[in-house]
Amino acid sequence: MLTRSALRTRLTAHTRKRLLLRCVVAAAMPAAFLAIGSPASAVDAATAASSASLAPAAPSGTNGWYRGPVTLNLSATDAVNGVQRIEYRLGNAAPFQTAVSANAPLPSTLSGSVALTQEGSTTVGYRAVSGDGSVEATHTLTVRLDTVAPVVTWPSIVDGHVGHTATLIPTRTDPAPASGGVFVQRMWIDSNEVTPLPVTTSDLATGAHTISVVANDTAGNAARYDQTFIVTTSFADLDSLISGFVGSGDVPADLGASLRSTLADAKTAADGGNTNRAVARLNQFRGNAQDGLAPGKVRNTLVGDDTYLIDKVRGTLPADPPTGVNVTRVPGPDPIPAVAPSSGSTDFPNAKFRVLYFSATKGFRHDHIPDTAALVEQWGQEYGFNVDIWDPRLAPASLPSTPFTSAADLAKYKTIIFASPVDGTNPNSSTDADALNASELAAFKGYIEAGGGYVGLHGASDSIHNVPWYRDVVGAWFTNHPGGQNGEGTCGSCINVRVNTEDGTNPATAHLPKTWLAIDELYNFEHNPRADVHTLLSLDESSYQRSLNSGNAATNPLTLMGGDHPISWCQQFDGGREFSLILGHDRAQYYRDSFTKILLEGIKWTAGQTEANCSTFRQTRSLIADDAAAGSLSSDAAASATALVNSAQASYLNHDYNAATSSVNGIIAVAGQDDAGTAAARAELDRQARQLRDWMQTLKQS
Repeated sequence: MLTRSALRTRLTAHTRKRLLLRCVVAAAMPAAFLAIGSPASAVDAATAASSASLAPAAPSGTNGWYRGPVTLNLSATDAVNGVQRIEYRLGNAAPFQTAVSANAPLPSTLSGSVALTQEGSTTVGYRAVSGDGSVEATHTLTVRLDTVAPVVTWPSIVDGHVGHTATLIPTRTDPAPASGGVFVQRMWIDSNEVTPLPVTTSDLATGAHTISVVANDTAGNAARYDQTFIVTTSFADLDSLISGFVGSGDVPADLGASLRSTLADAKTAADGGNTNRAVARLNQFRGNAQDGLAPGKVRNTLVGDDTYLIDKVRGTLPADPPTGVNVTRVPGPDPIPAVAPSSGSTDFPNAKFRVLYFSATKGFRHDHIPDTAALVEQWGQEYGFNVDIWDPRLAPASLPSTPFTSAADLAKYKTIIFASPVDGTNPNSSTDADALNASELAAFKGYIEAGGGYVGLHGASDSIHNVPWYRDVVGAWFTNHPGGQNGEGTCGSCINVRVNTEDGTNPATAHLPKTWLAIDELYNFEHNPRADVHTLLSLDESSYQRSLNSGNAATNPLTLMGGDHPISWCQQFDGGREFSLILGHDRAQYYRDSFTKILLEGIKWTAGQTEANCSTFRQTRSLIADDAAAGSLSSDAAASATALVNSAQASYLNHDYNAATSSVNGIIAVAGQDDAGTAAARAELDRQARQLRDWMQTLKQS
């Protein structure tokens, strides 16, 4: 039997052995995916330490998911007893499996790898077993793996056929276990790209069609589904179509009643086997539709269905072409690596001016902010301007303290970029301080009044909601936006939209087509800014009001801005130059040249480096009022010019650009009268009116 002294000596020696233990901590695994779990019950006191890493270290898919092979690399060290094996398990309740083992003599360090193929989000446990049989406490890390693309089906299409009054809404699933969030990235109807919306078959002619969609899940797995099908019709379908066209006002009520009566006679004859009478009545139907309706979609639909029914009654319908679904795996969105602006203010040798990038947030923080800051710095080097950043969360690149100290101090900047400096003044946000306090706001206001430049980017419209003057600067305040799907890849709140280029003469929009498709977060505003600004871009609300990617909008249309939805504009307000681009939530936008050129040209114009027509009716109305107050325009001339501005604006808002032009010509005539005012006042009024006229002519031609 051991004496008390001998036992103490043995325990002390064992403790010294424990002190030889060295723990290797993996650095290759991102913090979001490597977490040490609570110790599991050990067989004995552990004398080994293990570590783990994943290869590749960064997730290969979007939103923290892997969508390809993942290798778990394990290593363990026991300098005292050697390492017998390393075990792992897939899930907290799963049994441990041996990843790698060793034979005697046991090594002090043992390493091995395991290919992970279990789909879904898995808590991977791992531990080492020492040569003396002691088992290390279990460590854990989370691996999210999804390699399977989502599935898209069209339930209304049965055996390749669908009637002429159906609405096609796809069913989208991501086979479990999965990352979920299926997003329709792109969609085509008969090879014509459209935004993802329900398809009303009455908008299609009878016959063969193909709907194609590319859908991806949260991990970025994507597949293209090409569904070929045949649109058919029937007497009941055609009768429903007539009723719908009467209800929409496309078919006069009396003509609709006559057509339905003739159609009913034809059906009765067909049901009774009287083919000749049925065809005769259908021919009569066709003649009445052609005589009573102007050429166009409605007449073509009714005549086309009538022709189909004639062939059906006669038994002469052509054989169906092949139908079915073709599925192709396609590349999905890739993750965007994190970026950051360089340290400190730039001092480029070729710089001609300086800009301020302001993105300090006291409310929701947009993840595009570092990407945009880095991009603006890149442009500074390329186009010759220096950049200061004010955003403590971008330190060390940020200035150490606020630059909004006085208008004189801000005068060093040709323009200030408000890059989503969201604060807590929006009722939807957590209450917090304003983006600018009272003294900072006074400095900024003085800067604008002295001719400074302003670029409002995306969340700039979700800031300083309690200062009406700022609303006039940015153009409109954010209220809300439709929801989206995480499957978009880089933006869970973004949806597809068709954007209209309203003024393609501006350098910021000259490179864009008349209409174009985008995916972004789409703001609604507390008012329509059109009356006060020079709209450059607008959203086609019909392209997303029933978006397949926004909740239940397919069956419960979104509440938007009533059909008129400006989204980018410019103006010269209160002495400054202001340019607003309210798209730009998605980080991916800042890697697309067609989008970034809009922002770049806005920066150049507000900095006074380029010229553009940003005339507004508000600007000219203010000019007239100021000149009348100063006595540089006569009261009669001011009254006449004001009435003409108001008339021109009303015509513009009513899309009557000819009438607007006529009123603006009247302003030019007033400016040409020698007794209207001073030469300088009349010259400036003439200049602004001619810009308004050029703008109206651009809209008329487009």
